[in-house]
Amino acid sequence: MLRKVGVDVTVHDGGHVMEMDDECKKSTQALWSYLCLNQPLEKSDVIIGLGCHDLRVAERAASLFLEGWAPWLLFTGYLGNQTAGVWQRPEAQVFLEIALKMGVPRESILLETEATNTGENIRLSYQVLKDNLVPVNRVILVQQPFMERRVLATFLCQWPGGQENTRAIVTSPCTDLAQYPHPTVGTGSDLIGYMLGVFERIQDYPKKGFQVEQEISLDALTAYQWLLNAGYSPK
Repeated sequence: MLRKVGVDVTVHDGGHVMEMDDECKKSTQALWSYLCLNQPLEKSDVIIGLGCHDLRVAERAASLFLEGWAPWLLFTGYLGNQTAGVWQRPEAQVFLEIALKMGVPRESILLETEATNTGENIRLSYQVLKDNLVPVNRVILVQQPFMERRVLATFLCQWPGGQENTRAIVTSPCTDLAQYPHPTVGTGSDLIGYMLGVFERIQDYPKKGFQVEQEISLDALTAYQWLLNAGYSPK
């Protein structure tokens, strides 16, 4: 039976901090670096916060609105893999409360509360914007860092308006790999599992018509295989 090796989580004043041996750190960082896009922000027509169990995504989306990056903020999400059975309200409504507490005006926020996966987040958000007569030529999508590449690949495949008509920039909470684990989102081992799952979807989903193809770097593939061999399981 494989044993998970190389990662530990210690709790400091700021929350979970991931500590790894050198080989695990190298592989985990390589996978993180592949999945994160680090795109520069551009003034846009709407900021879309995609629902998940990480409340920092809502905080990041609200902060971008308050900084003036777009005149509209849209939260999308019902309940997904990490929130179903844990949260009692749709992800979008939980995110709404966070944004309101941060000072975002309610009249500037749109909600989509039916999506249960990333593809639905994209398609149903488009419909909400269309129904509210919000023209969109450029959109900022906000999700967890390790979801950036997958979110963009999904947008380019499933945005009904067509990628030639709408430009998307993907961003996430400003944190690095070591600081990302947190009591509300899980341990370092959980994070590795999430990243392995996202990597597998990037490989498999284009064949199913869910995403556009992404080039798989040798560093990312090697890291993925090392982490599997070390005993980590995709989530």
